[in-house]
Order: sequence, then C-alpha cells, then structure tokens
Amino acid sequence: EHKKPSEQTLTDMVISYQQGILSYEAVSGHICLYVYDFPRRTRHWDQDLCSDFFEFFYPRIKRMADSFVFSGCPFEAYLNVTLRHQMKTFVKRQKEKELKENLFCQMCASGTHGDESSFYKIYDNFNYEVRKTVPAYNGKLGQQRSRRRLFFLALTDPDRLDDAAIEALSEATGYSIEYIIQSCMLVKEKIESKREEVRLLREKKNGYYFQLLVLQNDIMCESDYEKRVWLSERLRRIRRRIDRLARKIMIKTSCLVSHLELAQVLGLSKGTVDSGIFYMKRRNPKHRLSSTSADRQSLHSLQR
Repeated sequence: EHKKPSEQTLTDMVISYQQGILSYEAVSGHICLYVYDFPRRTRHWDQDLCSDFFEFFYPRIKRMADSFVFSGCPFEAYLNVTLRHQMKTFVKRQKEKELKENLFCQMCASGTHGDESSFYKIYDNFNYEVRKTVPAYNGKLGQQRSRRRLFFLALTDPDRLDDAAIEALSEATGYSIEYIIQSCMLVKEKIESKREEVRLLREKKNGYYFQLLVLQNDIMCESDYEKRVWLSERLRRIRRRIDRLARKIMIKTSCLVSHLELAQVLGLSKGTVDSGIFYMKRRNPKHRLSSTSADRQSLHSLQR
C-alpha cells in the first residue's frame, strides 16, 4: 500500500513522481516549502533573504527531481548538500551585486561625470563584458580575456596610471575611462589603508623600542638579583614583540596591493585575478617576478 501524501517523505514523493504515480505539481510544492524554509532553519535568514534565495534556486528543482537516483541515500540528503552549496554561491553573488551598486552610487554621488548615460554604461560593464570590438593593445591583445587580464595587471600599480596611460588602457580593454579612474581610486584607497596600518605598526614598534632602552638602563642600575631576572624576562618579551612587528611591517610593505584586495575591489574571486596576472606575466618573460611580488608589475612594462 502506498503512503498518504501527507505521510510520505520527499524521497517517496520523488520516486512516486518518477514512476508516474504523483504529478510534478504535487511533488514540487513540498520541495519548494523545504527549499524556502531551509536557509531560515540552518542560517537564520530573514524572510526577504529566503525569498530571494528561493527565486535563485527554483529553476533547479525540476532537474533535481528528474535526475535523482535512489541508492540508499535519501533525496533530502541530496537536496541539503545542493542547498548548502548554492547558498554559498548566492551569498557570493549578493556581495558582488552590493559592491556593484555601491560603486555605482559612489560615482553618481561624486558628480564628476557629465551625463547620466555614462553611469549606466559603467554599471552595465561592471561584469567586464566588452560589447564591441576595440583596437588591440600593442598589436597583441585580440581577445576579451586578454583585455581583462591587462586591466588586472594595470590596477596592481595604480600610481603609474596617469592620464595618457588610462586613455591607452581604455582603448586596449574597452572599459570606459570613468570606470578605470574609479577602479584606480578604490585600489588606491586599499593602498592608503595598508600604508596607514604600516604607520601604526611602526609607531607601536618605536614605542616598544623605547621601553627596551628604558629596561636596559634599569637592568644596569638594579642591584637586586631577583628584580634583574624579572626585568630581563620582560626585556626578552619586548624583543620578541619588536621582531613580530618588524615581520608584519616587512610583509605589508612588500607589495602595493595584494591579489585578494584587487579581487575584492573588482568583485571577482582571487583565483580569477591570480590566473589573469600569471598569464600576462608569462606572455612577457622579460619581466620575471615571484608570485608574491607580482603586484609590483605595472602597465609601464607592457609599453616597451
């Protein structure tokens, strides 16, 4: 005997649907309720975010019901794994969308551009889709992927992008001059933030160094053996702190902007930026840089 629909699990319903016993509408209603409620139960998302995720996930439901093969593992487990994976993708796309909208709003608020159409052109091109053919840069960049990689490479050293270089980059990549300038500004903000961190670290290091000098003088003047031992131990701790700060300063000053920071500005994954800059370096074997110092490569090296 078949179970009543209210007593059946999702696995039973999907198998019954595949056997033609239940209609897809009867099965999909239960799956949709499960999908809609899953982010609230597992991540405590609010109703608006659950609704947005449901719209994002809905087209996959029928394919999952059609392709499911029961091999001892219930449909719920298959659905849970897929939902968790798709939730990560959804969150990533939401962040990219927010970054895109924030960038657009910042450009609108700046009031530095003449007409409104230029804003929407930049907004539409945020996904790096070149809508029309453009002249190849230096006669070597004929593909959209190469143009995008050149854009990544140029942004690793925004200080070298003067007006002439920005104009040449715009012709080479197809991105508008306004968008390139705005991207440079965001990258420079990252660089300035890193320089501020280095300044604070240096101030902290100098403070510890002053304490070290004071402790050295106290040890020389102290006659009590136990107190000298205590001061010596404190001196060693301060020296270790100074060494750690020196390493942090060296790491932060080793490059202008990291690939991760560049990916955050552009709303892309770090791997996309890594591979793009790697292939551009491979096309220019004269400019050999280590993987950690690739951020110092600039558009100037490609103009030779």
